[in-house]
Amino acid sequence: MTTDGWDAEEIDPTHRDEWITGSGISPQITELNLHTLSGPQALEAITSKRLESASGHGQQYATGEVAKVLNRYEHLDAGGWWCSATGDSGCLKPNTPRKNDKGDLIKYENPLGVPCGVFQLQMPDETYWPERERNCSETIVITEGAKKAAALLSCGIPAIAVAGIWNGTPKDDRDQHCLHPDLMRWAGHRIVICFDYSDKARGRRDFSKAALRLAHQLYANGSPWVGTAHCKGPEKGIDDLLVAHGHPAVHALIASAQKVDVQRELEERKKPELIRKAANKFLDCDDEAERAAIRSEFCTTQRISIKDFSSVVNEQLALRHPSQKLESRPLTPDELDAEPVDDARTFFDQLLTERWSTLIGGNRGSTKTILTLQLMVALMKQRSPDVIGLRPEATGLRVLYVCSDAMAERIRDYLTQMGCWRDPEVRKGIRIWGNSHTQRKWTINDLDGLEKQMEEFKPNVVVIDSLKGALGPLLEDISRPIIRHHMDAVHDIVLRNAALLWIHHANKGGKIADNEALQEAPDMVYLLEKEQNELVSLKPIKCRGGEGIRRQYQLQGDFLWPELTEQKKTSDISKVNSDVMEYVRKQNQHDIKPSIRTVTEGLPQHSAEAIRSSRVRLRGKEWLLSSKDPKDMRSCLLEVAPKFFKTPTPLEKGHGP
Repeated sequence: MTTDGWDAEEIDPTHRDEWITGSGISPQITELNLHTLSGPQALEAITSKRLESASGHGQQYATGEVAKVLNRYEHLDAGGWWCSATGDSGCLKPNTPRKNDKGDLIKYENPLGVPCGVFQLQMPDETYWPERERNCSETIVITEGAKKAAALLSCGIPAIAVAGIWNGTPKDDRDQHCLHPDLMRWAGHRIVICFDYSDKARGRRDFSKAALRLAHQLYANGSPWVGTAHCKGPEKGIDDLLVAHGHPAVHALIASAQKVDVQRELEERKKPELIRKAANKFLDCDDEAERAAIRSEFCTTQRISIKDFSSVVNEQLALRHPSQKLESRPLTPDELDAEPVDDARTFFDQLLTERWSTLIGGNRGSTKTILTLQLMVALMKQRSPDVIGLRPEATGLRVLYVCSDAMAERIRDYLTQMGCWRDPEVRKGIRIWGNSHTQRKWTINDLDGLEKQMEEFKPNVVVIDSLKGALGPLLEDISRPIIRHHMDAVHDIVLRNAALLWIHHANKGGKIADNEALQEAPDMVYLLEKEQNELVSLKPIKCRGGEGIRRQYQLQGDFLWPELTEQKKTSDISKVNSDVMEYVRKQNQHDIKPSIRTVTEGLPQHSAEAIRSSRVRLRGKEWLLSSKDPKDMRSCLLEVAPKFFKTPTPLEKGHGP
């Protein structure tokens, strides 16, 4: 669009200053290309084509459309500056810009209903552009916006501009990107693409994508070389660089342009999709050795790290098995009172509880599997004695034993040597999931299979032996959130109606916490350590709701037996609770309210620490009352709650707190 139809106006001093002082543009180029438009002229420049098309409709439609357009551009009444582009296009910078729906200012307006042209600005020498077009050896810079092109031209660098970074590659009739028609004449030249810098990552990605698309089209239309040059801040545009550092800095930036290798760039942009496909192939593979080969080959050929590949693997895994999400909002006291009561059963006090998860870790040879099997057998049998110092508080249960570290036959052999394999109660109560001649082991990839077993077999306890075997290669080089995601995904399935026991290999230093998530996710964590003289210690590391159980037991041969090394003081919470309740009740029958010290002296088989912990727990359940609650245990007098005074306590009935 030209200004021939408008009354020539003197360039507004603020507009001239913006170009010459603000952007370093020469006065001559400014005078030739910058125009100040009044309100009516500015409105005509932007809306004339759209209003002309509206007049072709019926009057009732034209009136509404015209009114809509005029209301949208009423801010143009204040005028602005104009620079013409090819065809009927150009750009207008309003003196009072409007805001879009997001509240961002629209700095520049382009004519409605007019294809965006390119800014091939007028030069004092009329032969300037024809000579550049004939000389294909000369470098042409493609930039964004009229002022950027004018700034480069002021430095003696041939430059043309597109109205926006994407406007150099519009779509053709086939809806395919093509080179802008007004850029075709320059396709045979050496080209440097110079777009603005963005301090936002998304903006930089957009600039990179737009430059790559433009470079691809320039190469396709005969350009021998295409490069990119970017201001890297704090100057965002080439005109800002010119004002701040002068002509030499601009020339240096253009000279530093890096060639665009379109093929390599396209391959790099395809890489995320290739990684996703390889990650899903990895997840779909059941054979561990084959999975390792897939990962190794892909990482080598695509030159990516195992850590990056594992990260994508876990992203895809999360998409396959998203964690269950509940509504998140605060509850009123009434709503909280209406919440279901947690009536979870205790299987082994402070070790295994319904809807809780426990992790037992230890070095190889620390008898983790033997300990676990002895505990599970005790739970499956209808009548069970104390097991390695632990009293089962529930019997006749069902156990799903997930053997992810070895053949299923190994578990059968252990149970055979324990004399339990032919026991009808054990055969009824156990299911073993592991490698066999006809079946593959369970891994974290088969959460659907685990959920199916929970629905069909309805186990009371699920044992995963081991965590490392279940996660397999996914345990390597992955972060705490990823580990936590995997464990929580299993928790979401198992802990609805069962207890979960993780078995985990300790690291070389004998520690479980090679990843913090291993202590964060479970409710209870224990370390199993083999000591001198075939003694094995079970040490609590974390225990929600109590102190945990610390025990030593004797290893005889290859197996554990109930014959335990006696300890002077016991801290078996279940036994302590029962003894404390019984002692206090007998004292209360004689109208005596004993102090904690009295109870401690009356129960010398228990540690003072265990008795204090028992008092706190029993008071929390309102089974045991105290007249005072000071730190001085001599003045804290105890009594059994009236509801338990004349009847056997829940502990006596076999239901621990």
